[in-house]
Amino acid sequence: MLGPKYSPSAKKGEIGVHLVSSVLLESLDWLLERTPQECDFGIDGQVHVIDSNRTVTGQTFAVQIKYGDSFLKEETRWGYTYRGEMKHLNYLMNYPLPIFILLCDPKSGDIYWEMFDASKTNRTRSAWKMTIPKTQQLASSKEAILSLLPPAKDYSEELENYWLINKVVTELTDDLHIVIAKEWVESADISHVITQFERLKVSKEMAFEKQGKVELSFFGYDTDPRELHEIQEVVHFCHALVERVPLFFFCNPNTHGFKAIVLCVCNAQRVGVSPSPVRIDNNAMRYFMHLQHMRLNEISNWLGLSELENKDICMPIYDVLEGRSTPVT
Repeated sequence: MLGPKYSPSAKKGEIGVHLVSSVLLESLDWLLERTPQECDFGIDGQVHVIDSNRTVTGQTFAVQIKYGDSFLKEETRWGYTYRGEMKHLNYLMNYPLPIFILLCDPKSGDIYWEMFDASKTNRTRSAWKMTIPKTQQLASSKEAILSLLPPAKDYSEELENYWLINKVVTELTDDLHIVIAKEWVESADISHVITQFERLKVSKEMAFEKQGKVELSFFGYDTDPRELHEIQEVVHFCHALVERVPLFFFCNPNTHGFKAIVLCVCNAQRVGVSPSPVRIDNNAMRYFMHLQHMRLNEISNWLGLSELENKDICMPIYDVLEGRSTPVT
């Protein structure tokens, strides 16, 4: 009779998958999700870990299942030699989940395992090999396998706190005031400020809501008679900050903090009294504007803002930078 053939190797593969699934379910209380046949490139399935509370934890690992006496014929003092194909090596190394190689004994029903790791392999004349230990039997290895997986974590409380902060930032406050501590400046650590700006970009809605509503200020310099742009650690801090932070998009340009940062990065020098208290370096100003325009365009492209919207953001900034607003003294 003409028709598709069900090969002996395919039958062995099915028996192996059923054996592994059965042991996982009965002995470890875990679930095997079979890889669809058309997507089987060496991984036979993924195992989902279930904890003692019947919770599917999200911990998952992949398995490559080998069933039959032929996979147990090369026995050493410590285990069985598994020989892999070169065509699978890169696939296994690039796979996003931990991979366990399982050798199934058709006589005893025992399943031996080892987690794939390139450091455990050796080159052979035509491919590679690794040892699958005799002492590692799947049915009794729950704790050993769990120790090799990233631990499950309950994120509920952390997320509740995160959502609460987001609610405060977006709904309960209009403007956002970011205070830059003196110790951050002295240690040249801009990470705290970067983190707060990155938080504003967790969603497009939040970023758009806070456009032009952020105020920056420096804390700890009230007793210093110098202007901020005359304090070298502040100047260095501001230079590092403008390289990373999209000030043009988020900051209110009419605030003291924004203007102070501009003076710091534009090499401001005191020259007299109002209305021209400082002189700035035009080349430094051009670089600052170029850099911040790039940061603004990155966010505008991300949000899908129009050229007109981009221009509307820029105009109040130009007013400040061109001196049409009250100068900082």
